Amino acid sequence: MTPQEMYRTRPQNATPTPRRWTLVTFAAGFLLLYLAADFVVANLASSTMPLPDASADLTQRWFADNPSAAVMIGACQLLSVTCLGGFAVSLRQGAATAGQVHAARKATPWGLLAVACMALSSLLGWLLTAFAAGASLDTVAALRTASFIAGGTAHVIALGVFVLLASRIPGFGKPVRVFAIVAAVPAIASLVSLAWFQGAALILLGRLLCIAWIISAAVSATRRLARGAWSCPTAGTG
Repeated sequence: MTPQEMYRTRPQNATPTPRRWTLVTFAAGFLLLYLAADFVVANLASSTMPLPDASADLTQRWFADNPSAAVMIGACQLLSVTCLGGFAVSLRQGAATAGQVHAARKATPWGLLAVACMALSSLLGWLLTAFAAGASLDTVAALRTASFIAGGTAHVIALGVFVLLASRIPGFGKPVRVFAIVAAVPAIASLVSLAWFQGAALILLGRLLCIAWIISAAVSATRRLARGAWSCPTAGTG
């Protein structure tokens, strides 16, 4: 029996595979809404957002002077990780074999943890925006640091672990799995940014590589769905 025939003859009560373009849609949304935050800063803010290690008074002035930009950045980030959550859940719901279910169950909580970390970062950013003008410099510094750790270090580490575990779902080929390791290493290594701020470069690198992996994984899974091979992991290497 061919992989296509096996796919068509699965029992009706078997776990459904993702709709053909669901994963690609969520992956694209994750990327585009993340990039939209830069567009918001360029068009709504009077200047570039201060880096997390900037002085508290500079941070306070920026958030007080650019409330619309700050709120929209948080909104774009939240919408972006909502798509990440959709991608993670779709992988879990689309698991069609025992091996896929087992691997997806390991990966999904880390994807949702990455979503929660960024959601917390957005919330802290909105609180900082609301109270920046009248808050003490210590409060401003604490909120900014907490937002950076939640949406930067913690989010990217969780994202890296998710990518690494999700790549082990049967159905993904060797190239996807190797790419996952390449993406996960700098993402997880960004933990050093908590002790060494220059290590924050790993946050950006890890984030971009993980987003690229999610795009490639979505395309790979969609191709396998198109030829009826997603639920037949031994068929092909796409």
